[in-house]
Formats: sequence, C-alpha cells, structure tokens
Amino acid sequence: MLRNKSICPLWHLRLTLEPEEPIRLPRMNKGITLRGAFGVSLKNLVCAAKEASCDACQIHSTCPYGVVFAPKVPEAAERLRLNRDIPRPFVIKPPLDGKEVYEPGEPLRFEMVLVGKCRDLFPYVIVSFNELGGRGIGVGRGRFNIGLVECLPGSGTAQEVMRAGSNLVHTPQEEVRLEQAPELKQDRVRVRFLTPVLLKERGKWAQPTFGALMKRLRDRINALSYFYCGTPLEMDFRVFGKRAEEVRTVHQDMEWVEESRYSKHRGITQKLKGWVGEVVYEGDLQEFWPFLWLGQYVHVGKAAAFGQGWYECGCDS
Repeated sequence: MLRNKSICPLWHLRLTLEPEEPIRLPRMNKGITLRGAFGVSLKNLVCAAKEASCDACQIHSTCPYGVVFAPKVPEAAERLRLNRDIPRPFVIKPPLDGKEVYEPGEPLRFEMVLVGKCRDLFPYVIVSFNELGGRGIGVGRGRFNIGLVECLPGSGTAQEVMRAGSNLVHTPQEEVRLEQAPELKQDRVRVRFLTPVLLKERGKWAQPTFGALMKRLRDRINALSYFYCGTPLEMDFRVFGKRAEEVRTVHQDMEWVEESRYSKHRGITQKLKGWVGEVVYEGDLQEFWPFLWLGQYVHVGKAAAFGQGWYECGCDS
C-alpha cells in the first residue's frame, strides 16, 4: 500500500492561441509540432551556449531548457540512479479536433501539464509562447497571440491566469495531486485511449493489460515525483505489480495505428505507433485508482511528453 501523500503535484494549464494568420498543423499528433516549437523558442530565449550540447554544458543543472528538455539524473540522487532517460517534467495535451488549418478567428486550444519544480519555470513557458507567436508556428509559420491562459483544477472552476490585452499574469494556484483522486465505488473502470499508447512489458511492446498499464504508471509517477518533487513512492513495487496483474480485462475495442513524424532536432523521420480505443477492467481496483486517475494528466508509455499515451477513465456503468 502507498505510505505517503502529496505525490507528484502538478499544474494543468489550458492555452488559447488566437491566429493572426492561418496556422497549419498535422491532422494528428499536433503535440509534436507544439513541443518542438516550444523547445526551440525556450532554447533561443535562455541558452547561453547554443552550439554546445546539453550534456557538455557547465550550467545544465540550472538552465531552464536543460531542466525541461534534457533532464539528467542528479549526481546526488539516492534512487533511480541507473535510469538512462528520466521523464520530462511536462506534458503537451494536443488538440484532438482533426483540424489542419486554424484561420484567424478560430482559436487553437491545447493543454499543458507542469510537474513539481518545473512549475517554477512557468514564466518561461509564457514568454516562450509569446515569442513564438511573433515568429509563427507550423507550415508557413502562422503567427498568433496568446488569448487566454487558464489553470484547470482536478475539479471545480478554472482559474484565469492571463488574458490578452492585460499585462497582469497570475501565478496558478490550483494543484492536482495523487491524493485528490475522487472515490471509486465500483469494481469496473473504462479507460479510453485518446492518443496512441505504447507500453513495454518484459522487454516487448504489449497491449494495455491492466498489469502492464499500472506498472508503467507506477514507474512514471514515481520518477516524476522523485526527480521533480523530491518525494518518491513509499510502497512495495513488486506486490503492487503482482496485484495489478490480477485485474481482468472484460471488454476491449482497440485499434493499432502508426503515424510518421519528422524530428527536426535529429534530422530523421520516426514512426509513432500504438493502441487507441477503449478497455474495461474489472477487479479490486481501490489501490490502483489514484494512479489511474493521475495518469490522465501525466500520460503513460512512450512519447508521453508530446501527447502520446493520453487517456480518460471513469466508472463503467
């Protein structure tokens, strides 16, 4: 059982961009473009040694770009020291509308999650997107203004953080944390994967069985909370995983999809692949529910930072 609280505090933001010119984005996987453009803008804004790699940079540990886009295991880390690739402390939740062009007057809305100490870099996020608006985004570099920024709580009313025409930017106040998960009163949950999810189980890519899903969520939330919040999970990982394997899949309607993406940073075309659709799980779900609920915010599996592994979950009636 989980023996501590205040796990993985995060801010859930919604940004509304107002196009000044047509913004052309991919029909799917808009998170790739948004993440890449944000990274370029942030690096241009803060990087003091643009020609050097982050690995060789002497100020990596204090650089906002290094913290967000090229995190490394701290030398003083007492846990997870063998992790070669720790998770990025943010998630892009892209539009799912299938649109390819946003004309002036058609707002482009997407969401962004900032985890733990990454929340201290919130001003850099705003300034980066503001600077990006002047340079443009997508094919043809469509320019935009930031129309509205909101902080979305786990429940309740959104907090307005920033609005076009005002110089006032409020600090987000509404945290989302593991222990805020609402009560689960049923022994069935329905999980709907909105973007492709790719999970690895015993060294192989696997369908999202409950065991595979919960073990990857457990590991992701633990790493995010340890590296960015200073609070690792205090629980029996092995027992948690074994019990998760006992939860049954009673309904599954999944489809395998593959999509190509071009990495400008690496200069190569990569394929994104995974499962989309819905699954219904049944069993003793109480200890797993908080992780499943929080996973809606932080996503799960490969390429979570730019929108993969995004799902919604709730009771199955």
